[in-house]
Amino acid sequence: FTKDQVKERASFQVYSAKNTNLGILTFHTSMVRYAKDRYLDIELILEDESGLKIPKSSVTKKDFYLVPENYLTQGGNSKETGVLINNDSDDAQFKKVDIYYRDTETGMVYLDPNAFDKNTTLIKPDSTETYKLKKTKSLQGVYNINKGYAVFKQIHILCESDEYYIVQDGDAYGLNNYDHIVQDGNSMKEDEIVFQ
Repeated sequence: FTKDQVKERASFQVYSAKNTNLGILTFHTSMVRYAKDRYLDIELILEDESGLKIPKSSVTKKDFYLVPENYLTQGGNSKETGVLINNDSDDAQFKKVDIYYRDTETGMVYLDPNAFDKNTTLIKPDSTETYKLKKTKSLQGVYNINKGYAVFKQIHILCESDEYYIVQDGDAYGLNNYDHIVQDGNSMKEDEIVFQ
């Protein structure tokens, strides 16, 4: 009930009238609370999902390169994850990358296209196989601004209402509780500094 934000469970039946069907909600409590109200605004919660509630206006899409996971490697003297770039010489160049999503079913990872020059070719570690960066796919997400600049975070939508989504929390590449996100996702760009 939007009047006082009280949640109640109801049984539900459908009655067929002449030209229409009527939905009847039957409650066993709270009659006294709403007896004086001729009309009540209610929100029907048909699926009980738990997660993070975010406004629909925050959600945006971003394109990413799809790269086979076995093209990732650890960089020289560090444990940073990256790829080997073919620079037409005997030595491949290591480039640190941020993984935005890992699809365990297809074995692909999503990498930011802005981190690479056009027509970049990757070399598979300990192999002569190469992979040209061209295949892209978009992800739905929001811009996280915890660090003072915009970082794209992918989301999994569990359910929705007219104004909000409930999204999965605690995902390795997604949002966590208490993260700060941009209210209007289409007004922001990756790495844009946010003045508060």
